[in-house]
Amino acid sequence: MRPGKLRHRVDLLQPTREKDGKGGYSAGFTEIATGVRAFVEALDGREAMVGQIMEGMSSYRIWIRWRGDVGAKWQVKFGAIDLNVTAPPSNPDGRREWLLISASTGAALKTA
Repeated sequence: MRPGKLRHRVDLLQPTREKDGKGGYSAGFTEIATGVRAFVEALDGREAMVGQIMEGMSSYRIWIRWRGDVGAKWQVKFGAIDLNVTAPPSNPDGRREWLLISASTGAALKTA
């Protein structure tokens, strides 16, 4: 990966839980980083059953500069598209220079 290919911008969101005042929690996401330079590549599209509803899903591969804090339960916001990280992000060359994130649109919680 060359730095010149980082032509897209994404936002990184971390999952949060807040008390709802009724003894439970409400799930949501907090923006950790906005406008992160990235190379976003659409891989494929398919249909899957999600909660007994047929839903279209797309898979993406996202390259960003190394960050050690991105987790497997995070979301990536690419324009108007909310993407769920589907696997722990990887360090493909082992030099902590790039971070490869696999993500998909399937059942992504909507962010405000």
